[in-house]
Amino acid sequence: MTFKCEFTLRHIPAYAWTDICWWLGYMQSWNGIQILAKQWPTLHVYMDASRLKGLGGIFEDKWFSSRYPCHFRSRDIQFKEIYVMMQAILRWGHCWEGCHVTFHIDNMAIISVISSGTIQNAQVMNVLRSIDMLAVWLGFAYSSFWVLSIHNLLADAASCFEYAWLFQITPTMKKKGCLLLPQLRGIKCMLTYLHRWPSCGMASLP
Repeated sequence: MTFKCEFTLRHIPAYAWTDICWWLGYMQSWNGIQILAKQWPTLHVYMDASRLKGLGGIFEDKWFSSRYPCHFRSRDIQFKEIYVMMQAILRWGHCWEGCHVTFHIDNMAIISVISSGTIQNAQVMNVLRSIDMLAVWLGFAYSSFWVLSIHNLLADAASCFEYAWLFQITPTMKKKGCLLLPQLRGIKCMLTYLHRWPSCGMASLP
């Protein structure tokens, strides 16, 4: 709307090119057909990001806990919260095919980002693009739900490495944390380039 005339040339910014590349990759991984099926079963994942310590996630009786990579430690809490979500998918996403996953998060800003699908923070947006592509590639839909911090004790304990407290709260929790799925290691690099993935037949947009 701000073009002075129909022949005006304008530079396309980097973030716009990134979105274009994402859509090209997305269209290659989805054939445009969405099957109307019965309601998908809902799974629940609880996550937390500590500002200074680490990140943690809970899925059923499974959990993970890890420190931030050195180059991520100085980033803001919004990036850290969305990064936890990515880490959860890289561990358990292969179990979620045909399901709707509800991510329980105690950060309202990230809830808004997930609901709208956009944010001006380029670092957060890059992770969100990868999460959307992973959801399609692994065959699950997702949404987010805000949870009070006092109701997110398990994920909080995992993010702060308080394992004794974690097992005290839930004795049935598996004793060993989940590692990244070997098949998904390095997949983030795949999501930033155009690949000829086979059409999966259906997809549900988050």
